[in-house]
Amino acid sequence: MVPLMLVTPAWLPLAMVGVLILLLAFLYWSMHRNINRIDIEDEPAPESPVSPLD
Repeated sequence: MVPLMLVTPAWLPLAMVGVLILLLAFLYWSMHRNINRIDIEDEPAPESPVSPLD
């Protein structure tokens, strides 16, 4: 029986990082117009109670 020896090339991790960076860049490129359209209205912060001065 022939043993299966899977050898990972030295450049494979670098190629995987490159593919992930390209994927993130594509996702940002496709969503950047929609991200700018998001409008979040801030609610006014409740006033903190004022302690009396002695």
